[in-house]
Amino acid sequence: MCREAVFIALTSFTKSGVESCVDFLESIKARTVWLPLPVELCRGEFIDMGPFEKYLEPLVALYHMYRERWRCYESFENLRKKTWAAVDLAALVIKARAYGKIELSKWDTLFKTVRRRPLPRPALAFGALLEEDGVVCGVYPPNPVETAWEIWSRLTHRYKLELARWVVDYVSYVVESEELDDAYLKIIERGWDSVFRKLLSHL
Repeated sequence: MCREAVFIALTSFTKSGVESCVDFLESIKARTVWLPLPVELCRGEFIDMGPFEKYLEPLVALYHMYRERWRCYESFENLRKKTWAAVDLAALVIKARAYGKIELSKWDTLFKTVRRRPLPRPALAFGALLEEDGVVCGVYPPNPVETAWEIWSRLTHRYKLELARWVVDYVSYVVESEELDDAYLKIIERGWDSVFRKLLSHL
C-alpha cells in the first residue's frame, strides 16, 4: 500500500495525533506525500500561526528534514476554519451557553458547505473524510468542530441540534484547557466517539 502511494492518512487536530502521524509518515517508503501544511509556509512566506505553531511543529520539522518527499496542499485560512473555533463560532457558542438556545439558521450559515477539491494522494488529512477510505495514523474520530465542517449540510434538523450541542461543549473545553489534546480527551470521555458514529449512520 505504502509503495503504491494511494493512502490518505487521518487524524483529528491534536498534538498527539500529529506526532503519531509524523512517526507513520517517517516509516513509509512513499516518494511524495502531501501534508496539510499551509502552502504559504512551504513557499517560504512568513505566517504567524499563533496557537497552531506547537501543533504543526512536528510536521514542519518533517517537511524541512526531507523536503524532496513532501508537498503542501492546505491554505492557512482553511486550516484555521476547520481546526479552531473562529470568531463567528465562538460567538455562537457564547450565545448558546448564555441563553441556552441554538439558532440553527446562524449555524447553517457558518457551516455552509464549500465544495473542496479532492485531496491529493498520498496525503495526511485533519478531520473527517467521508467520501474516501482513510488510514488512521493518529487520534480519531474528528472532534465536533471538524465534524461539523464536513457533514453539517447533510444532517437533519434534529441531528444538527445534537451536533451543535457537542460543538458548544467542545469549544468550552478548548477555552478551559491548556491544550487541544485535553479538550479532545474530555469530549471523548463523554462519549463523543459513539455520537460521531451515530451521526454518520444518519447521513
